[in-house]
Amino acid sequence: MKARSIEETLRTRHGRLGLAILFALSVAVAQGLARSNEPTDNQQSNQPRQAKEYFGPAADTIRPYKPAGRDPFKKAVKPKPGTAKAKMPRLLGFPPLDVRRAEFRQKADMAQARDLPEPNPVSQYLVSELDITGIFRDHRGFGAFVKAQPTGTMFFIRNGARCYNGEVVRIDGDDAESGGAKVMFRESSYLEVNGKQTTQERVVAKAPTVPTNK
Repeated sequence: MKARSIEETLRTRHGRLGLAILFALSVAVAQGLARSNEPTDNQQSNQPRQAKEYFGPAADTIRPYKPAGRDPFKKAVKPKPGTAKAKMPRLLGFPPLDVRRAEFRQKADMAQARDLPEPNPVSQYLVSELDITGIFRDHRGFGAFVKAQPTGTMFFIRNGARCYNGEVVRIDGDDAESGGAKVMFRESSYLEVNGKQTTQERVVAKAPTVPTNK
C-alpha cells in the first residue's frame, strides 16, 4: 500500500514537472516567433516614413499685408502731356564785373594777335550799368556819351554798339518828333523754365542825365 502511494506521488510530480517544462518551451517558442516578426534596423530604414500632414503656417507668424509706397496691384497711370505742374521761371544772373573784364581782356589779346581791331570796351558792362550823360551829332549822325557806373569810366557809343547783354538800336536827338533825346537799347535776359534756358528781349529807353550838347 505504501509502495503504491509512493509510485503515484512520483508520477504526479513527474507530470507536473513535464507540464511546467512544456509550458516554458511554448513560451520560449512564442517569444522567438514574435522577435522574428519584428523589423530589423535595415528594414526600418528601408520602409518609407509617413509624411506629417502640413496644416499651413502657425497663426502667430502671419502678418497683415501692408503696401510699401503704393499698391502693387493698382496700375500706375501716367500723367497726360501738359498736365504736369509747371515750375516758376527763374531769372538767371550774369557774371560779376571782374569775370566780364577778364573775358574782354582775353578777346582784346586775341584780336591784337590777329591784327584785328579791339572790341569796344563798353561790351564789358550791362545795359543797367550804363548812364547816358549826353547826346551829340556829327557828320556820322547821332552819338551818345555813357558812363559806366561800376568804374566811372566814360565812353561814347553809336548805333549798333554792343554791351554785355544788349546793343544800341537807336539814338534820338532833342526834337519834338522823337519825344526828346534818348538812347534805345535792346536788352537780353535769360530765364530757366522747366530746366530749359530761354532768352527774353525788351527795349529800354535811357534819357541823358545832363543837358544835351546841340
